[in-house]
Amino acid sequence: MAVLLFVALSSSARAGAWCMQEGAFYSKLSYNYYFTVDTFDDDGHKHRNPNGSSFRDENITWYNEYGLFDNFTLFASVPYKMLYSRVKNIERVGDAKRLQSTSERYDGLGDLDVGFRYGLLKDPLVLSLQVLTKVAWFYDGDEEVPPGNNQNDYELKLLAGKSLWPFPGYCGLELGYRWRTSAPSDEYRYLLEFGMNPTKKFSFRVKLDGIASVKNASLPEQKPTVNSYIDYETGELIKTVSSPGEVASAFTNPSLGYEYDLGKLELTLGYQQNKNWSFEFTYTNYPYGESIAAGDQYSLALVYYFSKQ
Repeated sequence: MAVLLFVALSSSARAGAWCMQEGAFYSKLSYNYYFTVDTFDDDGHKHRNPNGSSFRDENITWYNEYGLFDNFTLFASVPYKMLYSRVKNIERVGDAKRLQSTSERYDGLGDLDVGFRYGLLKDPLVLSLQVLTKVAWFYDGDEEVPPGNNQNDYELKLLAGKSLWPFPGYCGLELGYRWRTSAPSDEYRYLLEFGMNPTKKFSFRVKLDGIASVKNASLPEQKPTVNSYIDYETGELIKTVSSPGEVASAFTNPSLGYEYDLGKLELTLGYQQNKNWSFEFTYTNYPYGESIAAGDQYSLALVYYFSKQ
């Protein structure tokens, strides 16, 4: 049972509620590709982005865990992001309208996640408490394509896990609350997970990772933007006005938001090369949400695991 459980958990990105053994080390280097041309509206209906705008997030993320004690695990994660945003807005010039397209990029580090997981119970199920801090140390607040909301978050989670032995699998549940220190709304966090090893080499995992807004955001006031210039041929003063809705649609990273709900469904196939090395392929779909971008993500990961035992 112990060997089977190790194989199942070592292929998991964060091993759910289970803590690492003392001195054990887990490292995952992943390449992630996310693309969207869709948005969930306030009622949860999916629509194409206004005027055909699109957004792409390519990132290389390094995630690590270390077992300081058998019931106390440290973890940290940092992404290097390559963002591309193409925004199309309709502007009014006098009585006429025109479609304006702009493209912006960002290449650099994103938010850093650090935290720990403390084991509370091992039987009849695994129960842990997890504390996470997200910090925005590596970018400015005036990036053309912001990699994050440029503020710190603090999260507390209760994690539960259960081996399904003699069936070669496990299941997990996570419930938490995230405090956000600036304008964005606080969030309820929840996660459902099921994993199994149909063979010694291959593993399969499915996760539903959800966010529900607390609805306490400090939403920025939206005002029309007015630009003026002189037409030198006629000497006429020309005014260009963007409505509040058009200003909101020009936000160049639609995967960020002040107040939104979102569900992510992850499907992962893992291959265990040997005791230390494994590979993972993950497809992530966004089946539901409100007031946030809806897209698809593909991930490839190389995983290394070391244990004294």
